[in-house]
Amino acid sequence: MRVQFYGKLAGCLGKEVVVELPAACSIAEIRERLATAYPDAAQALGSRRVRACVGDTVVPDNHLVQPNETIEFFPPVSGG
Repeated sequence: MRVQFYGKLAGCLGKEVVVELPAACSIAEIRERLATAYPDAAQALGSRRVRACVGDTVVPDNHLVQPNETIEFFPPVSGG
């Protein structure tokens, strides 16, 4: 499963990683696995301010992701 990152997360993890996950797992499970695999990004990934997006939709942590979908994680954005 492809997971893409933006902002500070991309700086820590790179723009994309491929993760082997069981069929239909939740965003929360993906966050946990990524935090374990990338401890330097664990705090950011655990933040509820970091939004998960599947397709064009921001999804909650209990959303079940299918194996062929791409997940994107967006940290908070500031600006004027």
